[in-house]
Amino acid sequence: MKEKIKKARFYRAKKTESWKQALLYAPLLTLAVFLLPALLATFVGQGAKTPQNQEEEAKQIPLERETEREETRPLSLQIFDVQLREHVEMELDEYLVGVVAAEMPARFHLEALKAQAVAARTYALHRTISFGGNGCPVHKGADLCTDSTCCQAWVGEEEMNSRWPREKALEFDQRVTRAVATTRGMVVTYGEDLAQTLYHSTCGGMTEAAGNVWDGSNPGYLQSVVCPFCHHSRHFQDEISMALSDYVSALKNESGVLPVLGEGNAPHLEVVSRSPSGRNLLVRLGSPGRVFQGTEIRNLLGLPSTHFQWHVDRARIIFTTRGFGHGVGLCQYGADGMAREGKGFDEILAYYYRNTDVSPWTDLFD
Repeated sequence: MKEKIKKARFYRAKKTESWKQALLYAPLLTLAVFLLPALLATFVGQGAKTPQNQEEEAKQIPLERETEREETRPLSLQIFDVQLREHVEMELDEYLVGVVAAEMPARFHLEALKAQAVAARTYALHRTISFGGNGCPVHKGADLCTDSTCCQAWVGEEEMNSRWPREKALEFDQRVTRAVATTRGMVVTYGEDLAQTLYHSTCGGMTEAAGNVWDGSNPGYLQSVVCPFCHHSRHFQDEISMALSDYVSALKNESGVLPVLGEGNAPHLEVVSRSPSGRNLLVRLGSPGRVFQGTEIRNLLGLPSTHFQWHVDRARIIFTTRGFGHGVGLCQYGADGMAREGKGFDEILAYYYRNTDVSPWTDLFD
C-alpha cells in the first residue's frame, strides 16, 4: 500500500505574531530539514538486497516477526522414538526442528536449511495417517519414527546441543528454528498432490532417477539432474580400501556364490549395467556368477553409494566412490552450494524436484 507523502508548506509569520508562535514552528522545521531526508534514505536503502547480504539480513530479523505467517491448521503427529521405544505426540513443526537438526549440518546456508525444512515437512505429511498416508512401515500406529533407515532422522534438544560445539549451540539452534518457522506450512506439491520429497547427502555431480533405485517408482519430478553444486562435500569423491580377506568375508556368506576371488586374487566382480548418472545398477558377482542389484553390493560392502569403481593392489581392493546416499531428489550439499550462489529455498526445491510447486499445505483442501 503506497504511502501518501504530503508536501510541507511553510508560511512567513506575520510581524504581529508573538515570539511564542515562532518557537512552536522551530521544532517542526528542524524535523523537516534533518530527519525527513534520513527517513527517506532508510526507506530507499531497504530495497537494495543482494545475495551477499541475504543471510546476514535474515539473522537480524527477530524470530517473532518471522513467524507472522498465515495461520495453518494445527497438526499433531504420532512419532515412535526408537531410543525411548515408545510413541510420543509432537506438533508438526516441533518435530521438524529435530529433523532438520539431525538431517542437515546447522552451519549450512539458511536457504539450504529452509529447503530441508520444506522437504522434511512434505515427507512427513506424505506419511502422516490423518493426512491420508500409510504411516511408519515398521512401527504400527505411528505416523513416523526417528530411525533414518526407515523414516527421517530426528534428535531431541539435549542430543541436538551435544552434537554442536558449545560456543555455536545457541546460534545453530536459532538457525534451525528459523528455517522451520519462516517456511511454516509450506510443502512441495506436484499437481494437486504432495510430492515424495526424497533427499540424500551428496550426489557426486548428478542425482539419480527414482526408477533406477526402486522398481515401479518413477515420478516425473524425481528424475536425474546435473548437480555442479556439491563439490565441497567430503563425500563428493571417496577412496575406500579394504583387505581382500574382509572383502571375501563381507560377500561370500550373503551371495552364495563361490569362489569370490579368481586367479591372482582378482575379484569376480563385473558391472552389468550402469545408469546415465554413473551408478551401478546390476553387478555380477562370483564365477560362474550371479547378478545382484548395485544397492545390494553397496550395502554388503558398506560403500557410501552405488557409484563405484575398483582395482586390486596386492592384498587390498580399493574402491573409488562418488556421492553419499541413494542419490534421489534433493542433494543436501548441492542445496548448500546453490544457496551460497544466491538461490532461494524455493529455487533450490524447484531445481531438484522438477515441475513442482511450493505452496501452503492448506491449499490442498481448498
